[in-house]
Amino acid sequence: MHTYNEIVGQAEQLQKTLELVDNLIMEQVNVDHVLFTGCGTSFYLAASAAKYYQTVTGQFASAVPASELFLHTSTTIVPGKKYFVVGISRSGTTSEILIALDHLKGNADIRTLAVTCNGDTPMAAATDQVIALDHITEKSVVMTQSFSNMLFALQVFAARQGRSTQNLTELKQVPELVEAALTLEDLTKGVAEDLTKKRFIFLGSGSYNGIAKEATLKLKEMTQTECESYSSLEFRHGPISIVDDSTVVILLTQLETKDYDQQLVMDIQKLGGYVLTIGPVAEGFVADHIIELTNTISDLNRHAIYVPYLQLLAYQRAMHLGFDPDQPRNLTQVVKLS
Repeated sequence: MHTYNEIVGQAEQLQKTLELVDNLIMEQVNVDHVLFTGCGTSFYLAASAAKYYQTVTGQFASAVPASELFLHTSTTIVPGKKYFVVGISRSGTTSEILIALDHLKGNADIRTLAVTCNGDTPMAAATDQVIALDHITEKSVVMTQSFSNMLFALQVFAARQGRSTQNLTELKQVPELVEAALTLEDLTKGVAEDLTKKRFIFLGSGSYNGIAKEATLKLKEMTQTECESYSSLEFRHGPISIVDDSTVVILLTQLETKDYDQQLVMDIQKLGGYVLTIGPVAEGFVADHIIELTNTISDLNRHAIYVPYLQLLAYQRAMHLGFDPDQPRNLTQVVKLS
């Protein structure tokens, strides 16, 4: 089963990614705005990477779907401003990324970086710089270790750009912490295999909102389960109306949000919802099921440790429902515009 093997093998790959990116010679970025872009999983990755980059470097950064760069250029690119555009694609052949890079080509105010798992592609050839994670060779259709590794690569890149020794020190602990998390895959099985639960909601805030959206996509891709994602406290503003006893809410907790997480859990439980929290929690914190993550590193650098649990949840539910995670319905490994 390719999907499973790629989920449980990602700790070793993260270590390779760390060593590769930490040793790359990269130019220092000095622009007005850094734009991260991708499609699907790569766009959700871009959303987390942009928030991380801005926090670590102090430079304005945001994320945009690749198609927006050529369909609605004026809403993303301001004439006369300098941009660094980071294109993200596992295959390096995604149509919208290639069209976007071609659309921006020749603009003297725009520098580009490709982040991909295939350095020998048109995307890599079209950019000024490349981070090529050629050790990631996924056979699965859905993105698993490619997601965690490309995000991790961009975190290491950002920490180096920000000359942040503290963040680099914490990031160097991540592969070992992910390896430990992958020994605890049964922690998600009870929720994954409970077929009385029909609806799944993933909540995360800040740079973890992209992680929550990607978790939603993984479950949807592998199982066609009805699922949605929101910024944590935004869920109260309307979407909470769909909660009932068939609803599971997966809340990605952080130390930064601990003063608000407990009340949110209680609000959901009052409506009959089942709450699984993943992340560090305050002393005395209560939920239906808690997967408590280490607080030995900061919220800023813990992203990759959440990812295996979220991917395993989708994989386990797919297997329990009789789906083949390696052959998700209506999907191919690379999306190309006809």
